[in-house]
Amino acid sequence: MRTLIQGDCLQEMKRLKTESVDAVITDPPYGIAYANQAGKRVLNDERPFIWWLYDAYRIAATGGALVCFCRWDVQEAFRWAIEIAGFKVKSQVIWDREVHGMGDTKSAFGPRHDVIWFATKGKFEFPGRRPQSVLGFRRLLNGLIHPTQKPVELMEYLVRAVCPDEGLVLDPFMGSGSTGVACIRSGRRFIGIEQDEEHYKNANKRMSTCTE
Repeated sequence: MRTLIQGDCLQEMKRLKTESVDAVITDPPYGIAYANQAGKRVLNDERPFIWWLYDAYRIAATGGALVCFCRWDVQEAFRWAIEIAGFKVKSQVIWDREVHGMGDTKSAFGPRHDVIWFATKGKFEFPGRRPQSVLGFRRLLNGLIHPTQKPVELMEYLVRAVCPDEGLVLDPFMGSGSTGVACIRSGRRFIGIEQDEEHYKNANKRMSTCTE
């Protein structure tokens, strides 16, 4: 089962049932005004976008999990908001992208990692083996259909790590649909929300042609 919704997650999440999903796995706007080399930007990226977390906590089942991407310079804003919403932060996970980005090439270290907060609601247990806190998956360099597109292999690792077989995953910032593809490949159910019409169509097309 997969349900794809085009709209503002702050409105659409209010329609979802309380305690109805096993895991919220998402890559929200960090609040860094990101633009890739082609100049493409992310909606609502002017400041850390945290307001969806209250409904995420409501929608997550007791014993469920949150996996939230962010970056080193905004990580504390997200950690604070995650805990204020009601989740308990359990781990900081590092995605080693294996290839560094650009940024300030003269006076800053080459950025090669993203931060992921892992948090839980109530008593949580991993459905399989205990995952590790540093994940090495090469970032995508070519064929991107979204400026912050994540590798499906990375998202599938996270889905399998925190969501039980045939469980339900919510991604309020679906983007290119990598989380949805990961759910299809791993036998999990999926709800995705995306505000941008072009990204929504691309994600829909991508998942419609994906098989387990």
